[in-house]
Amino acid sequence: MRGYLLLIISALIVGAVIGTSGVPAQDNSAPRKQQDVDKAEFESQFPLPDVNKPKPTNPGKRDKWRAKGKKYKSIGLSITDSSGWISVNTEWDIGLPALPVTQSHLIVIGEVTDAEANLTEDKDWLYSEFTVRVDEVLKNTSNVTLTRDSSLIVDREGGRVRFPNGHITLQFIPGQGMPRVGRRYTLFLICEEQEQSIHILTGYELRDGRVYPIDNPAGGQHPIATMYKEADETSFLNDLRTAIVSGR
Repeated sequence: MRGYLLLIISALIVGAVIGTSGVPAQDNSAPRKQQDVDKAEFESQFPLPDVNKPKPTNPGKRDKWRAKGKKYKSIGLSITDSSGWISVNTEWDIGLPALPVTQSHLIVIGEVTDAEANLTEDKDWLYSEFTVRVDEVLKNTSNVTLTRDSSLIVDREGGRVRFPNGHITLQFIPGQGMPRVGRRYTLFLICEEQEQSIHILTGYELRDGRVYPIDNPAGGQHPIATMYKEADETSFLNDLRTAIVSGR
């Protein structure tokens, strides 16, 4: 289980929180309307269930849900109907290259067809799951069997939850974004057998022949955020395939 350096922030000051997340902070002189637009855009990438979302009834899904929840026990979070935005700082991006080939068990290209957030059984953590229709498998050193058009469920820390009083709590990792349904991505994935999950390390959206990183760590100065931002898709994939073959 990865080690966490936790800094929990329950914040209602949108600019400060968004600034740590990789989304540009708002200048105090900026129009309130623009702040509201940026806040809504940032929130919209996170799946949103109700807090009373039924537990999985399928035994296999229920076991996986509980296994993922156990990973976050003793973190110290408590997600309630009065929680603000919860930012959990980790060191996930330290030393990570723009193309984390050796750090990934799976690298796939595919379209996200579904997304949902889950609150753990102890209501102390939120994570989101994404269903990916696989178009191409670029690397696979895992025990997962994948072919073209396979359906793959991947997850990432963070998400939103709505309480009966209408309050919405958002939890996120600064610098990390979320894939969106209906869009195509190259995803770098880690298989965590003990937690029965396939975790998103990072990813790039492929849109209109260009490349857009889903993550923006280190205030936009990290290689993940800069090296392939708006790069040509063909050049990006050529670089990636070369890195995979060379084991870089």
